[in-house]
Amino acid sequence: MSRNMKTVRIMVFMALYSALTIVLDYARESIPFTSVWANGGSIDISLIALVFASVHLGWKIGIVTGLLEFLISIVFSATKLYFAPYSPLLGFLCDYIIPIAIMGMASIFVKKNETMFRNIIRLEIGIALCMAIRMFSQVVSGVYCWTEASDIGSLTAWVLSLEYNLGYGIPTMIMLLIVMPVVYRAFIPVIEKRYKS
Repeated sequence: MSRNMKTVRIMVFMALYSALTIVLDYARESIPFTSVWANGGSIDISLIALVFASVHLGWKIGIVTGLLEFLISIVFSATKLYFAPYSPLLGFLCDYIIPIAIMGMASIFVKKNETMFRNIIRLEIGIALCMAIRMFSQVVSGVYCWTEASDIGSLTAWVLSLEYNLGYGIPTMIMLLIVMPVVYRAFIPVIEKRYKS
């Protein structure tokens, strides 16, 4: 396959995964227990598409796919942006850019010439690590960007931010750790067979 065709194929898959992420974002709104937190906190089922994009296309393209999806979702109003009252730029980075980019890296430990079982273990480790970094980024935003001015950086701010962000971050991580091995086993062999480089 020529280099141009590979590039076109990658771009098509990036568009597909971005669209699927947005569809899952809309679907999440109809699932009652996923959006009980204020100001955008939710169990994020759209990460299934982003993590799979990372596995299928590689973690570097996974990052780009995540950022592309974020831009498209803003255009189509699938993502509601919440700007922090204090340090809005830091809040924007910690609430949106870093969490999306880091989840595009979920497949960083997955290797091409490895058994499926080992790659699933590597993917699980990648998901757990990326979700931990994602949650830490959002906790930092809560402590320094969303807390009352008098409480910024305080122990109270850390406790409240941990409680809020881990409240939906941990269920999201558990969901990914359960769903992604099933998705990986079902679709990766088909994709690898159909689109061999």
